Amino acid sequence: MRHTLMLNLDEALALQLDELSQHFRLSAEDTTRQAIRTAHALHRAGKNAPECKPHNTKHDMDNGGPSPF
Repeated sequence: MRHTLMLNLDEALALQLDELSQHFRLSAEDTTRQAIRTAHALHRAGKNAPECKPHNTKHDMDNGGPSPF
């Protein structure tokens, strides 16, 4: 099932999120989760940007180790 999620991000944050997604090859779900966590962190005073915690992929679970991607 496909879901559509619209986020209101400024241009700089959208570019940063896109670069992170491509560099770390994040899934759409992990990219969305990171965008939401970052947006919440921006509204909290004195907090740093959240840590990116991608889910294990099927490849990770099959081999018992991190994915090469």
